[in-house]
This record gives sequence, C-alpha cells and structure tokens, in this order.
Amino acid sequence: RASASNRSKLKMSAAANSASYWRIAGMSYLKYSSMCAEVVRGCLKEPFLTKAKPREAVYFKSVKWTDGKPGKPVVTEVIPPEATK
Repeated sequence: RASASNRSKLKMSAAANSASYWRIAGMSYLKYSSMCAEVVRGCLKEPFLTKAKPREAVYFKSVKWTDGKPGKPVVTEVIPPEATK
C-alpha cells in the first residue's frame, strides 16, 4: 500500500502529465480549450444547446509590439460556420 506522500506525488505527476497533452499535440491552449468546449456543446440537449449556441462566437484582442511599445489593438471576431445557420 502506498504511503500518503507517495499518493500525493502520483497525483501531482498525473496532473502534470495530463496538463501538457495539448502541447504534445502541437496546439495552443486556446485551441485546445476551444476544441474541448466544442465537444461539450455537441453533447448538450435542449434547452441547454440553444443557450450555449451564442457562446460559440469568440472575440480576441491582439496587439503588435514594435521596439518595446504596443501598437494599436485589433479586435477579431471568430464565428464558426455552424453558428450562423
């Protein structure tokens, strides 16, 4: 039987390994979390599906830095094709 300290080390090790699967797959965390959210929304039934549909649209702000100074922020909206139907 494993001691308490060994069990906590095993838990930490499992958590550390599972947290980096998105890196191993070669994607960003945002892409990974977006894919996970898409899977969860795909499993929903009514009325929860209808409430979750508007959340498919994603907004993000990016700023290009030049010579250590931020440029003008650009807000981008990404709407999946399925959300417009």
